[in-house]
Amino acid sequence: MNYKTDAFLITALTNMHVGSGGANYGVVDNLVQRDPVTNMPTINASSLKGALREFFSQKWGDNDKKLKFIFGEDSARTGSSNSETIGHYKFFAADLLVLPVRSNKKPFYRATAKMLVDNINNKAEAFNLGNNFIKGEYSTDSPAVITTPNGLKLEDWQPVQNNSLSIDNIMGNDVAVFDNDNFKILANKLPVIARNQLENGQSKNLWYEEIVPRESRFVFFVSYPENGEKLTENYYDEFIKVLDGAVVQIGANGSIGYGYCVIKKINQNESKDK
Repeated sequence: MNYKTDAFLITALTNMHVGSGGANYGVVDNLVQRDPVTNMPTINASSLKGALREFFSQKWGDNDKKLKFIFGEDSARTGSSNSETIGHYKFFAADLLVLPVRSNKKPFYRATAKMLVDNINNKAEAFNLGNNFIKGEYSTDSPAVITTPNGLKLEDWQPVQNNSLSIDNIMGNDVAVFDNDNFKILANKLPVIARNQLENGQSKNLWYEEIVPRESRFVFFVSYPENGEKLTENYYDEFIKVLDGAVVQIGANGSIGYGYCVIKKINQNESKDK
């Protein structure tokens, strides 16, 4: 069966906690998921697929044939392990592209780094989406941070102005490009929020939870089967119609507003003039 692949952009509307699920003996009790190679925040494929399946099940219903074709049976509910119930779509982990960073000029700028762009571009090339999927000038050999406004300070960094900085509109406005080492420092200092369980007004359980802040952006890929001799319907049009521009809740604590994101399909011919 032949497959095609599309890319999607996740923009966090609210703070997000997609938990790592592992034991942690430090100050922070609940850590976010991180890529085992780069240590950057990520959304694992299983977590992303589960969130999307829940979203589509609310739109189409649990027994809809489109849902079962795309995602497969919900084995947690049905207990089925039949290989025929495996979904036909392949969902890949969401890679970090942008983290918001506070500034003295505006509430925040969108921080990125060459290693993030290279990682996504390498995946896009592997999926035959081109070798320059996210376009722009990102080399920051010197200085540590570059941006465009004068007199800007970002957290603990003083950027250098670069009027010729070229940025892909996938990242949004007000972009600051960090060198890789400094971005690693930034990404390792994610916000931590204290959570408390109250019983009759008394604290019974205080814990600390790491979050990915709102306005963060991720990119993920979805591979789907092409229609052909053995497959006359892959439901891709219906899938895109529902997902493109939708608000999807990803991760834990949805009841208190965590993890609400906008998901949009990335078109390869998007203009950089936005």
